[in-house]
Amino acid sequence: MEIKFKKHVRLLILSLTIMVSMNSCEDYLDIVPADIATLDDAFARPQEALNFLYSVYGFMPNENDMFSSIALWGTDELVTPWDRGHYHAKRMMRGELNASDPFFDYWTTSGNIDMYDGIRQAYIFLNNIDKSPGFTEAEKIRMKGEATFLIGYYHFILIRQYGPIVIMNDQVAFDAPDDVFFPARSTYDECVNFIANKLDEAVSLLPSGVNSDRELGRVNKAIAKSIKARLLLYAASPLFNGNSEFYSDFQNPDGTKLMNLSYEESKWIKAVEANKAAIDEAASIGVSTLYKYTGAAAPTPEKQAELNYRYTMVDPWNSELIWGYSRPESYYGWQRHSIPRISPNSYNGQAPTIRMVETFYTKNGLPIDVDPSYNYNNRFQLEGSSIVLHNNREPRFYASVGFDRGTFETNGIELELKMRESETHGWKSGLNDYSPSGYLVKKGVHPKTIITDSENQVVNYPWPLIRLGELYLNYAEALNEAYGAARHIEVIQYLDLIRERSGVPSVLTAWGLVGKSSFSKEEMRDIIRQERNIELSYEGHRAWDVRRWKQGDLFNTPVQGLDITASSPQDFYKPVNVENRVFRPEYYLFPIRISETEINKNLVQNPGW
Repeated sequence: MEIKFKKHVRLLILSLTIMVSMNSCEDYLDIVPADIATLDDAFARPQEALNFLYSVYGFMPNENDMFSSIALWGTDELVTPWDRGHYHAKRMMRGELNASDPFFDYWTTSGNIDMYDGIRQAYIFLNNIDKSPGFTEAEKIRMKGEATFLIGYYHFILIRQYGPIVIMNDQVAFDAPDDVFFPARSTYDECVNFIANKLDEAVSLLPSGVNSDRELGRVNKAIAKSIKARLLLYAASPLFNGNSEFYSDFQNPDGTKLMNLSYEESKWIKAVEANKAAIDEAASIGVSTLYKYTGAAAPTPEKQAELNYRYTMVDPWNSELIWGYSRPESYYGWQRHSIPRISPNSYNGQAPTIRMVETFYTKNGLPIDVDPSYNYNNRFQLEGSSIVLHNNREPRFYASVGFDRGTFETNGIELELKMRESETHGWKSGLNDYSPSGYLVKKGVHPKTIITDSENQVVNYPWPLIRLGELYLNYAEALNEAYGAARHIEVIQYLDLIRERSGVPSVLTAWGLVGKSSFSKEEMRDIIRQERNIELSYEGHRAWDVRRWKQGDLFNTPVQGLDITASSPQDFYKPVNVENRVFRPEYYLFPIRISETEINKNLVQNPGW
């Protein structure tokens, strides 16, 4: 019976491997091979071989999809009114993650996207591309570099989510012995080393840049080095670097410990080197400065700084972007969910939490509870047309958050938001599309996107997978953790580049207001993390940052908003609990589907599941 079952599993996997479908679209990420009778047919002509490569890109997680992205809704940055079954991130945050039918299953064919199938397809490409006629040797080398990169990248997606994984070294034969076909997990450090080596191999094969606009999104050396830099940053972080608190008993059936249980400072040094190498590589292809808006002249420096930051994300393929996810936004995408209720086609419901609203600095570049000139204790008191909390904040706040009686630039116009009960953009009894917190997300909404009763003109842009600002923040964090105050001059230099672009006073100018001119490693760590939470907000980083920093308790508290059921300003501006959230230690790593551990007896489940 066991032999028959194993044969059935292998035949099922084989059929899923060979059956590759095609959906034509102008964007190369939507191009996958047509149904093919044999692999020889797939590589018989150059265009079919190229389509096969593009199909391997097609396994990339859909980073700008509201239903399948862990990172967009799986944090404390947002709360939404929608409670349908396919809003998996929301259900996960309420404590409904399970191992029987796990949300965001990237491990098996039963889930969202099978990363192992993507890896398998990449190996098939590598093992067959030399058969394909019509390519120069340089073209084949480049395509091999892309496939090699995707093998490394898909392994990275897996270890980011599951920790130690099964390393897939090559295209596995379907008649392979059990110890090859059903392997155990490798240690986390072995996984990191394997991925880093794959990315290094890809760098040796890939071009420095791309040749034309049609190739935007195809990987190059800078992208491969940037993913390696992120990989090593994560590997050096507290969740994975000496975490005996959670993982002392995490081991394979043969007793092999899957997590390193002793802290190693050398991992931060590797992260420093990798991130500096990525920054230098980006500079070599012209990505050497942070983006600044160059459209119509802004009326004030503050407005210019706000535009700089707002357009950094939405100006397509701008000078800061290193890699973007270029699949067009779906109908139920980020912008439509965020735009105020202008028409029935704009859903008015992506709502920043009060925690996120309070994260942005004051106009003086300090946390709101540190700035002596900020009336923090009375931040919910009325002041002018709004409250203290919304006044005298840094430009990134106004570029990212729409608040009651504030402005929201969309449809080519500037709206005044009216978020109180029964107002234009507020909650009404029986309404499904509303902001649960009394705020709306501006960031990621292009000001010229038009959604009305009669028009649907979403300005598409590549979702930023890697941009220069992230590399600066990665580098600053790694420098601080590896060297502390000895390298703070350089740390501050990179933080100030981020702050200057958005009109925020420099680190020393800001902290000089409270008498600080030097910092301990711990103090600088807090500064770097807050800067990162602000700069990379709503781009899909916080879900992973909170985990790698071992700060999951932040996700285990109710999210707060304003009292949207109130019509008077005195009552509306009272903080209330909006939604309860659940986070337990087992949530740091996602569960592997139980059926997978039943098939593969060498595969141990993640702790707590």
